[in-house]
Amino acid sequence: MSATAELTADEQTRFEELVAGSYAKVYHLAYRLSGDRNDAEDLTQEAFFRAYRGFPAYEGDKPFENWIFRIVTRLFLDLNRARRRRVKTVSYDAPLRLDSAENSVQFDSPDPAPTPDEAVLRGEIDEKLERSLTYLTPEQRRLVWLADVEGVSYKEIAEMTGAPVGTVRSRLHRAHRRLRQILESFGSGDSAKACPA
Repeated sequence: MSATAELTADEQTRFEELVAGSYAKVYHLAYRLSGDRNDAEDLTQEAFFRAYRGFPAYEGDKPFENWIFRIVTRLFLDLNRARRRRVKTVSYDAPLRLDSAENSVQFDSPDPAPTPDEAVLRGEIDEKLERSLTYLTPEQRRLVWLADVEGVSYKEIAEMTGAPVGTVRSRLHRAHRRLRQILESFGSGDSAKACPA
């Protein structure tokens, strides 16, 4: 299919209805996967752009959310792979900006306080559980989110990830076991980093 293919009026209407009904869930999934509001916005926008381009090939008898979730998941994995390959360089020759009043080095840093969107999203999950999820791998976090928060079936997760249902079950079991270890370590006052992976 050409990237410039136009949707028919019926397809356009149907696509807009599906987007309206799934946008919040798609953004929520993108945010949970990436942990960053800007990345979540970019992932959501790109996922819907790709869904729009590929909509004529979408099989209408299958759930739209599974299809769009699969697109978001693949985009997130691609983003992670690209970031791992990217080499970050720091120049030791770059000039430092000095504060003229105190003649000291001044660094700009982002405000660590959550944005309103993040505060709302974080309020939906217990704080300890939210913190524990950050210690899981991105794949484990994605599986736990899809199965336990979104309520997606193992079969649907298998379709989204391209893995057999048995593999999804075993990976999710390992993710749950790891999450329990982390939660127990928080309860005992130990650092979650001390938990065996």
